[in-house]
Amino acid sequence: MEEYVVKCWFCTCEFDAGEASFCSHNDPTLICPYCLKCGCSAPEDYRSNFLKNCPKEILEEKLILESRASLKLGELLIRAGKITRSNLISAIEKQKTFKQRIGQIFIMMNLLTPEELTVYLKEQRGVDYLNLEGFELDFNLVEQIGKEFCLYYKVIPIELYQLNSEKVLRMVIYSHDDLLKLKKAPQLKDYVIIPYEAYKKDIDRLLRRIQAYDVMVLEQEEAEM
Repeated sequence: MEEYVVKCWFCTCEFDAGEASFCSHNDPTLICPYCLKCGCSAPEDYRSNFLKNCPKEILEEKLILESRASLKLGELLIRAGKITRSNLISAIEKQKTFKQRIGQIFIMMNLLTPEELTVYLKEQRGVDYLNLEGFELDFNLVEQIGKEFCLYYKVIPIELYQLNSEKVLRMVIYSHDDLLKLKKAPQLKDYVIIPYEAYKKDIDRLLRRIQAYDVMVLEQEEAEM
């Protein structure tokens, strides 16, 4: 991809847009590598000019991330009991026809009010906490993601499921600051990531179990011989 140099709306530093990362907001924009501000609060003309002039590769990445943001909002609404998974699948299908943001589709389907959408969009921008007390590891899923990967990045895979053509992976991360690094990891490139945070002591406990898993299996096999 050709170099596409832009000036940050906030700090005015210039950077190559092709090397920058998108934020995780509902309408993702690029993050300046110098001040670490995304373009979500930039003036409308700045954002419009960027999209009008940017290379198609950047525009395609933004469209992919927007569809994944739709999944993230849908997951949040499922956990809140506002919609079902079949509602989400139906809304994504309607989105292809009506070319509207997923939140507007939920309103059109009478699943949300505009006021509720505003509340959930604000909540979506954060990372939920998950209570891992009593959580049982799925070691098959750990092996699928990669034991060494989980230990290196300090992540706990929770659930993997298929939604239309997307593979959705729910996982606990050690820190919100790790999110951009994880999204760039080649091991996760085929997954839509739904991240959570949890108490560090619970994550450390589960990481120790992942580390000791090979020993546990070996001891069990020896006991059965």
